[in-house]
Amino acid sequence: MEKVEAQNTPSEKRLLERLERRNREMRILKSIASKINASFDLNFTLHTLLQHLDEFFGFKHSMVLLTSAGDPFLTVYASHGYTEGGTGAKVRIGKGVVGIVAQHRKMLNVPNITTRLTYLNPVTSNLDSVEHEITLRLPGLRNPKSQAAFPLLVQNELVGVLAVESEEPRIYDSNDEEIMCMIAEQAAMAIHKTRLYEAEHTRNKEILEMNETLSSLYLQQQETLNLFMKYVPEPVVKKSLRTKSESMFDGELLNIAVLFCDIRDFTHTSETLSPNQVVTLLNVYYRHMSIVIGRYEGVINQFVGDEIFVTFGAPIGIINCEEKAVRCALGMMEQLQIMNEELLACLKVQIKIGIGINYGPVIAGNLGTVDRIEYSVTGDTVNTGKRIETLTKERPDTVLVSESIHEKVKDLFSFTPWEPVEVKGKGEKVAVYEVERLMGL
Repeated sequence: MEKVEAQNTPSEKRLLERLERRNREMRILKSIASKINASFDLNFTLHTLLQHLDEFFGFKHSMVLLTSAGDPFLTVYASHGYTEGGTGAKVRIGKGVVGIVAQHRKMLNVPNITTRLTYLNPVTSNLDSVEHEITLRLPGLRNPKSQAAFPLLVQNELVGVLAVESEEPRIYDSNDEEIMCMIAEQAAMAIHKTRLYEAEHTRNKEILEMNETLSSLYLQQQETLNLFMKYVPEPVVKKSLRTKSESMFDGELLNIAVLFCDIRDFTHTSETLSPNQVVTLLNVYYRHMSIVIGRYEGVINQFVGDEIFVTFGAPIGIINCEEKAVRCALGMMEQLQIMNEELLACLKVQIKIGIGINYGPVIAGNLGTVDRIEYSVTGDTVNTGKRIETLTKERPDTVLVSESIHEKVKDLFSFTPWEPVEVKGKGEKVAVYEVERLMGL
């Protein structure tokens, strides 16, 4: 028997055609969606979309216009197939085909155009400068026969408009309308995602730049503060930063130890040196003595020529300030030997020093004006400490302390008492003690 091939009925053929079309549409949708979602670059996303519309649907001329927050215009971000791209050209929402689609958020297909329709009227201008205006024309065919525009929506929020046109009477088959709407939906989500990414990238960049600026400002401030602390004792600076401006000039009564250290016969020594050598000598002296002073929590209140004025307990209180002042003095005498080796090597000279220490009440605080401030420690305790130091002129490399210091540390150090001496500013003779060594050594 002859084999009879089964013939599909017309309804079956139509069903197969619809299934084939649907499969093709899904392949197209999947391909376009994967390509436009492959990048976070907005320009790449838009141009990829338009190229694929040309490839799959034959849309030789197309463009994407996007919205901006608070802007009543749509702006051309990408175009395809035109001699002039027109990027930056604007269309007012509500004007022309594109503007109407944007306003009503519904697609619009205009087949068989018999007269010129511009969906760009009126075309707005961007200014290059105040004096020169350049009109950016919207991309468009000279004699289009059909046009269509699709709103790009994300959760009913307008992102932009996809517009296509053709020199043929009908730009696309009505059967393609559904797939075009689906593509527009995918495009809108890709654009929205890309713009969110770009906004976040911009925000992160701004934060990074702000952090770099703040870091630079912090470093500048730190450098300024470090430089400032070379002129003003660090504890004074830190205390001032914690103090309210209205109490900046408040004084306070403190019981502290003061130490004066002076180079003996400095005038004679400096006469044998050049000015640069004198500066070198003083810098070596200050450097070596500062190492020891810091070790015992002393604060250098002033460098005055070859004299160093140190406080123990001001501006920041410390425990056992009398003991630390004496320990510091002995440490400075030990450091003197190391310093003289350096001075002998570089300047061929050696120096001797004298140290005087006193303990008692002082008035401490910032003196001056809002333009110039100096931390000052004043009072009889300071004056007497300086007078005691001058007693060492005839006894170089000697540490002398007052009765008030001796009374507090006599069990810790070995002393040799001097005969009470007259000092300037005192009606009665003052008892002083020469420090020999730490007890037990």
